[in-house]
Amino acid sequence: MVVSKTIKSTNATAALRYILNDTPKVQNETGHRVLAVASQNIDKDYADKIDPLYSAAQFNVIRHSTKKYKLHGKDKKTQVEHLIFSFSNKDFDLSNVTTQAKQALKLVGDYLKERLGPSSQWVGVAQDDNEGHNLHVHVAVNSVNVDGKVFNTNLVRQTLPDGIMNTFNDYLDNHFEQVTGRQFQRVQPQPVRATDTTVSSKERNMKANRSSANSWKDDLKVILDEAMTNNVDIQGFLDQLAANGVTVTEKPHKMGKNADGSVKKRTSYHYLYVDTRGKQHRSVDFAITRQGAVRGLGEDYIPDNIQRQLELNATKQADSTGKTAEDDLDSIINNIENDLNDAVSAAVSANAQSNTSKPSMTSISSVEPMVAAANSDEVATSIESVNQRKRRNLQERVNNEFERTDGPRLIMQTVSRSKKPTKEEIAEAQNAQKINHNGPSSSSTGSENSSDLEL
Repeated sequence: MVVSKTIKSTNATAALRYILNDTPKVQNETGHRVLAVASQNIDKDYADKIDPLYSAAQFNVIRHSTKKYKLHGKDKKTQVEHLIFSFSNKDFDLSNVTTQAKQALKLVGDYLKERLGPSSQWVGVAQDDNEGHNLHVHVAVNSVNVDGKVFNTNLVRQTLPDGIMNTFNDYLDNHFEQVTGRQFQRVQPQPVRATDTTVSSKERNMKANRSSANSWKDDLKVILDEAMTNNVDIQGFLDQLAANGVTVTEKPHKMGKNADGSVKKRTSYHYLYVDTRGKQHRSVDFAITRQGAVRGLGEDYIPDNIQRQLELNATKQADSTGKTAEDDLDSIINNIENDLNDAVSAAVSANAQSNTSKPSMTSISSVEPMVAAANSDEVATSIESVNQRKRRNLQERVNNEFERTDGPRLIMQTVSRSKKPTKEEIAEAQNAQKINHNGPSSSSTGSENSSDLEL
């Protein structure tokens, strides 16, 4: 039996990074969170992989193809429909997790191609890093189809008579054995029993609520986990929750007493969650009753732990930005070094041509060392001018681009790593050109020429 969910996301980039690039929540057999990837109407990157940022850019281009965006420049508030298909251990026991992940993803992918149509744009990922180690598939569906029409959200509704909960299990009845070689075991509903008149309707409702409590709490935790993973500050975290029907209220929470007898308090979050059916659910972040019972969602969702996760996200983002900046600087430095090498080659070549065009009469042989020295000075001056101009342009470009992120440090590294030809290298190159022009000579002449070329 498969359990499925639909979550609306207002940030396509964050949703794709969450399903493709996040670290495993629970360590699995492979050590990787992503076990298999599938997509529709998505181009792979230069490494032949589905990259989250590149996919998000493609999502963005398609969303901006609607008439509304072209006329008013307004993007859709809901950018992605996030679908989750969770299989039971009877469906996939993870005895061969790599093969079974591909099988689960194929079943989900083929179902979505049939249900959503060929114009839908989505990325699907198979994972098993949840606490129960159940194989599950995340799918991020763009809110606009590639033909420029808005995606029909009724296709991803769960509870309609023809919703995903029913139709996907029907699909597995007919296709599960074809893909896996095993029969699909659908969980049969319990037979209806006669109503016990000794139990009040209030008690029956309480039992029913307890049986469905885990369902909406799991949905709420998924929404909170996504918001904690995708944001770097508390305002972005709260905005993403609000977009998914979750309202957060801060209240003081008693935690016993201090050593001096005063009441010990902390700030707690109280969550109000409105599910897809419009029903309201309330939960505190974490609490322990006087009897020792645990209430709420868990310690991961108290304000201090959420803030700690957001700060960690901000640190990772800053490190990633710094790495990108260093890569850009390396590219700039390589270009400058190539330009300098070209300048040296051009100067040496020009000097050689100048020497070749001179008369070879013995009457003017005594003047050649002076001409060579003059040409050497011109080459040195030209190279130094090129170096100065390149260093000045480099510093201006680096200052403009990286002044807000480690600018001084990167500029110093760049300048220190820039190379220019030494005087000895220039003299050696000029001496080689001179020898080639005059042919073999005596040691005294060679020594004289080498001395004249020293800068």
